[in-house]
Amino acid sequence: MHEDPTTVTTGTRPAPGQPPTAPPRRSMAAILPLVALAGIVATAVLLGSRPAVPPTVVDHLSSEPLPPSAVDPLPSWNAGPTKQSILTFLDTVTRPNTDTFVPVPERVAVFDHDGTLVCEKPIVHGAFLIERLRGFVDKHPELAHEEPYATLLSGDIDFVRKLGKKFFADLTFSTLAGAPEEELEASVREFLATARHPVFGVPYGDVTYQPMQELIALLRSRGFTVWICSGSGIHFMRPAAEAWYGIGPEHVIASRSTTEMREIETTEELPAGSSPNRRLALFVKPELEVLNDQDRKPVSIGEQIGRRPIFAAGNVGTTGDIAMLRWSQSSRRPNLQLLVLHDDAERELAYDEPTNASLKAAEQYGWQVVRMASDWKRIFAKPLQRQASPPVRSEEMLRETPAQ
Repeated sequence: MHEDPTTVTTGTRPAPGQPPTAPPRRSMAAILPLVALAGIVATAVLLGSRPAVPPTVVDHLSSEPLPPSAVDPLPSWNAGPTKQSILTFLDTVTRPNTDTFVPVPERVAVFDHDGTLVCEKPIVHGAFLIERLRGFVDKHPELAHEEPYATLLSGDIDFVRKLGKKFFADLTFSTLAGAPEEELEASVREFLATARHPVFGVPYGDVTYQPMQELIALLRSRGFTVWICSGSGIHFMRPAAEAWYGIGPEHVIASRSTTEMREIETTEELPAGSSPNRRLALFVKPELEVLNDQDRKPVSIGEQIGRRPIFAAGNVGTTGDIAMLRWSQSSRRPNLQLLVLHDDAERELAYDEPTNASLKAAEQYGWQVVRMASDWKRIFAKPLQRQASPPVRSEEMLRETPAQ
């Protein structure tokens, strides 16, 4: 880790490559396999989490409201304690010449994805898995009436729930591995461009949460680097994060299989003067390398970011985000954690989790609970109308199946 526990109390740090500047006077201080990883997400959401010894909680945020701004940076958020905690936190960590100032390199924010940034019923990556399975069975019609394909495509949720996470891993690794990364990600882009949400009948990008889009933009404007830390597969999340949030692939942490470099077998000739190395590609192998969920999330963050995030957001639904939020709260810097609660059956969906572990953790550690019904003026960028209720399909299982 590169976390610097030293408190900054003088002037702002110079930008990289710039000579040091004298600290400003306090009176002038500025305010500021084809779908190998699709199966991985199915296994990722099935795990449970067991919190470790609780970290020390520091009450660093003032309850005093900030002066009103000419432009509301979070227009889709209702005024209240949750919105105020965000604005106060950002003022706290970006105000120079204070004990709570955090240098720009240490302003790291991480978001879970499904249920935190986008509607997760059905989980988008799970819908992509079902779509690819249909295509696979179309090419192999003899499998249409064989298990497990018939069950997956029939929507028999009660039966599928009994199969558990090992079933999904076995299915994925035995039938759908072996594609180059570029091919996988190209198929994801095609899916994102054409698929429609089964409840709202719009592209999946339209069911991202507008309040969180605004929050990402605000964090960036305050010098934060924004990452996604998801249990979904890396080859799905990279195209989705870039298309929906402008977050590049280098800032995506997700579940992944092992890969290997191979030469693409093709009869096509390379352009004149091209190196023969242009035929090389990374191929997905049928082996799980990282299941990025629960206690693995802080490990992945440490490996790929090298800093504790001072801001983290997850959601109620599974216990998969508890460890990540606790890791964020372990920072010696001022920090903030958000937990999204799906309690708006009118505008989105209303559900909780069987053990209620996430809300219990939020109460224990003092995290901010974002209640959709009361904290958000709007959920999506534009009002969405439910379509006629579709039959329950097996992609629902990808969010709700308990671990076996």
